Amino acid sequence: MTEARKSKYTLRVEKEAFNFACAHFLIFADGSREPLHGHNYRAWVEVEGELGPGHYVLDYITFKPIVKQLCDELDHKTILPSQSEHLKVKKQGEHVLAEYADGTKFAFPVADTLILDLPNTSTELLATLLAQRVYDVLRQRGEHKHLSAITVGVEEAPGQQTSYRYDLPK
Repeated sequence: MTEARKSKYTLRVEKEAFNFACAHFLIFADGSREPLHGHNYRAWVEVEGELGPGHYVLDYITFKPIVKQLCDELDHKTILPSQSEHLKVKKQGEHVLAEYADGTKFAFPVADTLILDLPNTSTELLATLLAQRVYDVLRQRGEHKHLSAITVGVEEAPGQQTSYRYDLPK
């Protein structure tokens, strides 16, 4: 098979276990925000690439636990963006303190809170974060060289989801 004609395959995993419940609030473009609320998110992951050494894209048995672990890390947390120009977030002792631009203050237990290196906690940015984290794990394990893209979908409610395609570096 010539280089120009190599086939691409897509592996998709979507399991009941790929879910996470989070509290958050979205900050809108005008600087206003939603009230603090929660979602029962669901995720799916597609990996595109050529066949690897075992004549498959990735081994389901070793790939599914990566996705589940990443979802579990988000589960039952309040998620806050650290890069928002409208929200100041800091750890202080056993609490995470967040102050919104209008002066509203929040305090959450450190153990129940994740500060994400994001400007917002939208489904778009959660899908981006998960895609990058999937790639990081695959790269650390040396399972990325034959892959060309990772797409992650994040659903915050039935019929309401976003997906992000991460075209992998060569």
